[in-house]
Parts: sequence; structure tokens; C-alpha cells
Amino acid sequence: MASNWLFEKLAPWYDRLFRFVDLGPLSEHLGLPADGRLLDLGGGTGRVARALWRQVRATVVVDAAWGMLQVARRSPELLLVQALAERLPFADSTFDRILIVDALHHFIDAETAIREAARVLRPGGRLVIEEPDITRWLVKAIAWMERLLRLRSRFLPGESIQEVMRSAGLQVRQYTDPRFFQLWVVGHKAERRPEG
Repeated sequence: MASNWLFEKLAPWYDRLFRFVDLGPLSEHLGLPADGRLLDLGGGTGRVARALWRQVRATVVVDAAWGMLQVARRSPELLLVQALAERLPFADSTFDRILIVDALHHFIDAETAIREAARVLRPGGRLVIEEPDITRWLVKAIAWMERLLRLRSRFLPGESIQEVMRSAGLQVRQYTDPRFFQLWVVGHKAERRPEG
């Protein structure tokens, strides 16, 4: 992550500062419950994965910040991997569901991270990216403040996220809700057709 230093410092207090509340849209877009493996990419302390782990067979949290994963270790139901989103240490088609919640704008190279997520997603699987909607004034203000803090965050508009996901071979839909400042971009990886 581009702003790894901040997350190392925030790790012990992160779950108290940023509470994850509404699982409804995320669960719906992921198509949960599902019998398979879930990857929480940029999952930090595991706060989102902890809320979803009962709805899948296995849950893996990947994050670049060691301090965040140390906090996630308190949840023995989660499998933890320290890695960059742009270089995932998994074979192709490993996961049935992948989520990236409020993290894409912190990745060093968001486009490469999306392509890596598509690579490790199995045919028939779903990738759900939840990001602050940069078209909203409050999110623009947050992006400006993060630039002042030299976090190097890069918020992509939903259309750009969709374009990268399509170029990675996913079928894509975007959802927004006027009550929230988030958008959800959902990618489906087509099932392989049997040869013959």
C-alpha cells in the first residue's frame, strides 16, 4: 500500500476509529453465503472478513501492513497473508469470492491489483470493490486531505474501475446508493465452457 506507514501506526486503534456497519450491500453483491474461499484484499485488521467468515468455507485476509495483520491475528478463524495486492502469492483461480473494501485507493498500482484479483478469481466467482465515490463532494474533500498528508491515495471513478475489470476479462456492473458515499463495482468471471 502506498500509505503503509500510516496503517502501521493506526493498527492498534483502527477498529475503534473505523467501524464497519452495513454488511447488507456487500453480502448481496458477493452473493453470500457461498461454499468456497473468500479473499479480503487490503483487509487490514480483518474487520470486514470477521463479519463474513461464517458465510464461506475459508477466509483469507491479505494486507501489506504487518501491524494491521498483527491485530487480525486475534481472530483465529481468519487466514492471514502479508503481501502486496499487486503481487499475490496465489495460483490462478484460487478464490470463489474476492472483496476490496475501502482499500483500492491506497494500493500502489490499483490497475495491477485489480488484474491480480481477477487472475486469482475462479471462473464463476465474483470480485466486489467497494470504494468511496469520488464524484461526491465529501469524498473529494477526503481525497484532498489525504494528499495534504502525503498519503499518495488515488481515488478512481467507478467508470475507470469498470474499465480495468472489463480489460481483465470480467463482466461488470456498478451500484450506487444515494444514502451512502460508496460505490460498488461487481465483476463476474465467466464459467469456462467445456471443450468439445
